[in-house]
Amino acid sequence: MTKYYLFTIIFLLSSGLLEGQQSALITSKYFPDPPVEFGTPTLSIKENRFATYEEIMTWIDRNISHERNASVRIIGTTPGGREIPVIYLSNGSAGPKIRVWMQGLLHGNEPAGGEALLFLAREILTGETGKNYLDNMDIAILPVANFDGYLAMDRRSAAGFDLNRDQTKFADPVSKIIKKAFIDWNADIAFDFHEFQPTRREYSTVGNKGASISYDVLFLLSGYMNIPSGLRRASGEIFQKEAEQVLDAHGYTHNFYFTTDVSGDEIVLNKGAQSPHSSSTSYALANAVSMLVETRGIGLGRTSFKRRTYSVYLVADSFLKSALKHKEELLETIAEARAETISGGGDVTVINEPAVCQSSVNFIDIETGDLITLNLKTKDAENMSPELVRPRPYAYVLEPGCAREAEILALLGLRVEELRHKKKLRAESYVITDYQESSTEWEGIRQASVTAETYSGSRVFPKGSFYIDLRQKNANYAVSLLEPEAVNGFVAYRVSLTSMGDTLKIHRITRK
Repeated sequence: MTKYYLFTIIFLLSSGLLEGQQSALITSKYFPDPPVEFGTPTLSIKENRFATYEEIMTWIDRNISHERNASVRIIGTTPGGREIPVIYLSNGSAGPKIRVWMQGLLHGNEPAGGEALLFLAREILTGETGKNYLDNMDIAILPVANFDGYLAMDRRSAAGFDLNRDQTKFADPVSKIIKKAFIDWNADIAFDFHEFQPTRREYSTVGNKGASISYDVLFLLSGYMNIPSGLRRASGEIFQKEAEQVLDAHGYTHNFYFTTDVSGDEIVLNKGAQSPHSSSTSYALANAVSMLVETRGIGLGRTSFKRRTYSVYLVADSFLKSALKHKEELLETIAEARAETISGGGDVTVINEPAVCQSSVNFIDIETGDLITLNLKTKDAENMSPELVRPRPYAYVLEPGCAREAEILALLGLRVEELRHKKKLRAESYVITDYQESSTEWEGIRQASVTAETYSGSRVFPKGSFYIDLRQKNANYAVSLLEPEAVNGFVAYRVSLTSMGDTLKIHRITRK
């Protein structure tokens, strides 16, 4: 029996003793709190707990709602009956502005993002740099995206869904509420703040008795190839690079965000986002510069909570400074990306393949507190290559039975035309040549994986069919969802039901 599996058994028997643990030694050596006073809902409480729903809403009302350049709108209500507030910051000045979207607490057990965004909103409204920001930006802040999960300190929503994996099926009503607010805001840049769990089973063989990730902040960029390349470059070369400089100046550590697999005794890193199930990709498909930021925190309770909150604030404020500094360049890059999408240029990358490289990452030995550097095999989704490519169609047509698909596309900001009369079009249709269904159920579905072949011919589409012209800004959502092999598509998430040998009810129109 390998060392890894032996330790895993011990780990399970010890009731997860190492998970989420940060000793006083590690805290004092690597993660001391900064000398900053916040006055935010949780950090104004002396007790060892997090703020209640009522305390957060009262704080927003007293500290934000009545300020001249702020408005608070309730965008919906959770299944648990809690209102979802978005803070909109604008001074109403004219001229070209960058529209910013920031959100926290999409996962309920990751509270530092929400706390920091409330601090940021207050600083913008009362601090010295706020006027300069609001002369050049309109800012929307969703501090607590998942109130029900937050109150239960649970990653998932009250309905049991991971809201950052619900960007295709939209099974949770909160997912729809948030996406509609985001689409209506028409953001130019979008940032989502999360927390990661520093001590995991995969690191059980590192150090004497397991190890913990050593970083304060991890950055998750998307390499998804249907996002215009200019947007992807701006995320890393402008926003991440300059945020890292700010973190360095304050003594905070950082790296790229990674998840881990174990192959035998080898730890393998997964770097970056390659699928639209995460906000870092999903928001970018609306032709916005987008990034997801992870700070150290899951399982730590209020340990180092000031530091965790301040690290989010430093990054979020740096993002605004970068937007201000590069305003003209960013507006030009975003305009070019939208023009490229509307013009219908480029192919559709249906399946991406990450590059494989070696990366150095730091861990902390849980027993000794020593720093350990490992050079690990890495699947790099920030650098992807196409595995399956199809020509970009002029439009898609969905048969009348695809009302749910049409509803989701409309939610994502796409114009969906319902045919009033039957229409004959030359189309490419998909035939499913291989169909595999997951043996395990996840969030009420068994995900599907298919292979399809296309064939061309004239086809009469009946009245009630749905026509989606791709000459529109949010068309990249359509290509990421409607191609049958797409890992985050409607077929994969069982929104579009099919089986072996079927002709899919989704068709490609390759010319007018």
